[in-house]
Amino acid sequence: MAWNKYYIIIKSPRLTDTKEILTKLNLGQYEPKEEVPLHYSNKPDTLFTGFYNDNFIVVHPDLAFHFFGKTQTETEKVFIDTFPDSEIAVLVENSTVGLYSYAIIDSGEKIRMKDGCDGEIYNDTGDLLPEEKEILSQKIFEDEEVEEMKEDGMTDEEITAMINHEASGRVPNLLTKRYFGQTVGSIDTDKIMLTKYE
Repeated sequence: MAWNKYYIIIKSPRLTDTKEILTKLNLGQYEPKEEVPLHYSNKPDTLFTGFYNDNFIVVHPDLAFHFFGKTQTETEKVFIDTFPDSEIAVLVENSTVGLYSYAIIDSGEKIRMKDGCDGEIYNDTGDLLPEEKEILSQKIFEDEEVEEMKEDGMTDEEITAMINHEASGRVPNLLTKRYFGQTVGSIDTDKIMLTKYE
């Protein structure tokens, strides 16, 4: 199944009352409907929230995209104001179109932001995260695959760009390990229960 993830994860927030959090985030108009496992939020068309491992999870079809741009959006500012002392991770992965996005905000400061799609990079600011270094230290493509790329006429520069793009696409999944204890790709998603809203 193609995972389309649109996560905003707040690490160990001081504020833990979901109703109060949603009001502060200007999401108070949503009404809770049912409790569902995390995988129900794949390709979301509404809001989902929940706590897991002391971290607050927000899943929404649109909100995560408000964290990727040259200037700070109102959404990003509201999240920072609501969780000023927390680490906020914004993780997007749409494997259908090869889209990835990840941003880490630590105590109000965006320390890393990268997003891209289909080989193109839109934003790339801040220092590499430990998770990025871990992925880049691994073999991204087998030697035979690299040879095939060369035979297809790709330059070394194009191959390097392809490796970096493929590596970056794996980062959102690995980053979920920081917050869930395992990557979302390997965890039993029935363990992570979220409230679905309408």
